[in-house]
Amino acid sequence: MRTKRTQGIICLLIVLAITVVFSVLSFAQGIELFVKKLTTTLPEYLFKSVGTKTFSVQYIKLFEDDESKGYILKAWVFQPLSTQQANTFFKIRAVSFDGKKEYTEEIAGIRDKNYIRLPLILVILPAKYTLYVNSQVVEQPKPTTGGEISVPIYGDKESANIKILVRTQAGYRVISEGEEVSKDDIVLLQVIAGTFPTGGYRIELNEPDIVYPVGKNPGKITVTGTFYKPGPGDMVTQAFTTPTKTIELGKFPSGMYEVIVDIKNLGEFRAVFNVK
Repeated sequence: MRTKRTQGIICLLIVLAITVVFSVLSFAQGIELFVKKLTTTLPEYLFKSVGTKTFSVQYIKLFEDDESKGYILKAWVFQPLSTQQANTFFKIRAVSFDGKKEYTEEIAGIRDKNYIRLPLILVILPAKYTLYVNSQVVEQPKPTTGGEISVPIYGDKESANIKILVRTQAGYRVISEGEEVSKDDIVLLQVIAGTFPTGGYRIELNEPDIVYPVGKNPGKITVTGTFYKPGPGDMVTQAFTTPTKTIELGKFPSGMYEVIVDIKNLGEFRAVFNVK
């Protein structure tokens, strides 16, 4: 039996669905960034949250297709009453992947004691654009990766290490520490375990966790995994082998990125690259 609370949420979602349909139709008329204030209230547990201790965005992703994507979101910024500051506006931004196009709409914040709040809004933008509130990315998109790739081993094979690569017309190229790459470059990560006298060793990596740069804060790419060694009695190749794993990370917007690779039974490795 449905509770009154559940029935209320269902009614709210129906109203939102109708609003979204009409908004999508408006977006289809050529509007690149559609922003609409909402007067409804939704339970907090439906929202995801990103931001810092002084600025936070809460959002619900409603849909995404080949053409567009939609969010419900709200935000707050910590601003004590003692702070003398003019009206605070929240800037809703839709930015293309290459950063060459940006569509913006400003909404005045509402004072709530020590906070300035962005009221609940519906936002629809092109599917391939990134949504920001001020300088905060609303959703950290995962770049499409090609998974494991067969790539030659670059550099030192004797000891455990990592390499940052980019794809070129001729194959692949190693990126040196702090070197700049282009937004159009496809970045790859190669993990090398070292050289061993037999087979039976392998590396398994988990899905990368990618945080994009925000303001002066650099981006961070964290990859975890496990290095497996052959056990007693395992049938292994009697030849020197160099276990490696190479994964495609994808393309990245501009900024500095720190790469942290933590492999159980192998160690932690770090690298830095810049995207211009």
